[in-house]
Amino acid sequence: MRRLALPAALVIALLAGCSDDDAISPDGGGSPGATATTADEPRPLSGDEAQRVSMMRYANYTTGVRSVRFDVVDNGRTFTVDGWVDFVAHVGYAHVSEDGAEPLLVAWSAEGITSHEPVVTAADDGPPLPPPDDAAWTSSALDPTQSRLHAALAVLLQAGNDRPDNPLLLQQTDARWLRADEVDGVPVDVVTGPTEDRVYDPATSTSAGDGSDATLRYWVDADGVLQRMEVRLGGSGDWTTVDLSDAPADVSFADAFLGTTTGG
Repeated sequence: MRRLALPAALVIALLAGCSDDDAISPDGGGSPGATATTADEPRPLSGDEAQRVSMMRYANYTTGVRSVRFDVVDNGRTFTVDGWVDFVAHVGYAHVSEDGAEPLLVAWSAEGITSHEPVVTAADDGPPLPPPDDAAWTSSALDPTQSRLHAALAVLLQAGNDRPDNPLLLQQTDARWLRADEVDGVPVDVVTGPTEDRVYDPATSTSAGDGSDATLRYWVDADGVLQRMEVRLGGSGDWTTVDLSDAPADVSFADAFLGTTTGG
């Protein structure tokens, strides 16, 4: 089987498995800022659109660290994640607060998640740098099948790759262009990611073919930069909106956590 442009099978498995009911703590529709500019029928990606989407994960990788912010509702509780992802090291570091409470410090990788009690920092400066170097971190496995929060964190790490994806194969999937839009004044194309890790064939595919059953939507600008990602979590069809932006040039944290976010 030919490998498709985006890790569709992995993402689908993560999102299909995350629980609607069983949330765990960080250690164990609408899109604010967007204004629709056109509303057309979903259609296959053009060559230019496929090219830009194929560069999206590589653009994150070459940038290295990007700021991320999102709210995710998990078993009736709202978690706010505000921090950074290092797409080279595949490690995230953020403030994570539950229902507006004092935020924990949380770091995560594909293997595990570790958290630390709140640390006082200057307002709006994000998690402290360098991270606290003490024994107060609590680690566990990152388990996307048990928590929407964990599923969102895991999927976010997949948004970086050390090489461009294949635009020709991407065009042959059920990925669909939805509309032109804006994120904070930046023009973007909103596209759905593939739902199957194979070439789309309406005669044999279980996909709806119009993007309505997609679990990921990407907001990609003219340079192939991912400005926003929407993730459909659980069986209810709820969308979690993740905004990405430039991180300060001096943000560096991966070395502090590599080898510690192992879930042990």
